[in-house]
Amino acid sequence: MRLPRLLVLAALASLGACSLSTDLPTSRPLGVVVLSDTLDAQGNTVLAPVAHFFNGQGVVVPVSSIVQDSCLVIPYLADTGAFPYNLFSPLNAGDSVLIQAGDVTTSLFPALDPRTQLFTGTYDLQEPPLQWTPGTPVSVTVPGATGANTYPSASASAATAAAFTVSHIDRAPDENSFSISYAPAGGAGSAVVFAIGFDTVSHTVNPDTVHLEMYCSDTDTGNFQVPVAVARIWREAAATPRNMRAYRWETTIQNNGGTGLIVIAQHNEYAADAP
Repeated sequence: MRLPRLLVLAALASLGACSLSTDLPTSRPLGVVVLSDTLDAQGNTVLAPVAHFFNGQGVVVPVSSIVQDSCLVIPYLADTGAFPYNLFSPLNAGDSVLIQAGDVTTSLFPALDPRTQLFTGTYDLQEPPLQWTPGTPVSVTVPGATGANTYPSASASAATAAAFTVSHIDRAPDENSFSISYAPAGGAGSAVVFAIGFDTVSHTVNPDTVHLEMYCSDTDTGNFQVPVAVARIWREAAATPRNMRAYRWETTIQNNGGTGLIVIAQHNEYAADAP
């Protein structure tokens, strides 16, 4: 599943623009721990944490608690969602990064470039993904290293994104009152994104292909009002195919003197046919 651009280059604008952190300088070492769950072959929710340590020059960090609501129709999969960590100087953060989630503790180990065998600044699991309950609190411990191109010791505790259910999405809504409802998190700090793929009857070239996407970002209120302009396009959607990718995300930013440690937690929901 495609991930959002929860980190962006300072020179670029992010779709569904989030307000940017103003208290995290972008010229210092950054550690980013990504907790994005998925489903395994048996349909169980699993988690494979990944940590990145790099010199964060020119990087800005959106904050999930102050997202600006937005909704657009865009080309399907227009946003690749891949942040280019490889463009930044990697930093050594120690032998391993400790992740504690509830009663489970695991370690992330340095990953090497398979072609050059050089350190990449990425730490990941060297074992199968963890069985995961969305919303489980997590603590991160970074041992740190000393010398050139290193990241010092740091730690952070973070809430993670809870599971949610999206209510039925009206296929022929009143354009003046069209909304998407879902189960809210019940607390401040998270945001939700809906990426609903579809095509319109008038523009369908291949009846089995999705060309458009209704991409909406909400501050996790439980009910998102879809703009009239978007609702009018959605009313023209072909009966099939449609799909929905939705995710709840939450950021935790820990300032540690000369460094920043960011935990990005994301729970993903997918439906082959929009509910």
